[in-house]
Amino acid sequence: MAKYKIIETEFPTGISTSIKNNDTGINCPQCKGNKEYDQFLQDVKEEGLTIVEGPDVVTPDYRSQRLAEYPSIEDQLDKLYHTSLTAWKADIKAVKDKYPKTNSGSTTVGSVPSWVQEEVDKLP
Repeated sequence: MAKYKIIETEFPTGISTSIKNNDTGINCPQCKGNKEYDQFLQDVKEEGLTIVEGPDVVTPDYRSQRLAEYPSIEDQLDKLYHTSLTAWKADIKAVKDKYPKTNSGSTTVGSVPSWVQEEVDKLP
């Protein structure tokens, strides 16, 4: 089991990265001068990247993907009014075909980001 886990959290302003020490349960920000972060870099320098697990990569399920791609209700009603039920159905079917119900979503572990090795290489 990896000693550290990279945690990436997405916010409207960007992605925040922290490192979780699996032995102690402590999360620390990616911030030089923080003793936990500095220890993380030192441990990687001494033991190698094998002690680090990359961030989780989440593939959303079909419902989430469909919701993100369907036009707004207003646009759908406008389509119905200005064209036909057949045209509206074709648009909806294209989204349903693109994201089938068999896509139940998944979480996998991504690779360790390159910045980890780059930061370790800067250590004296």
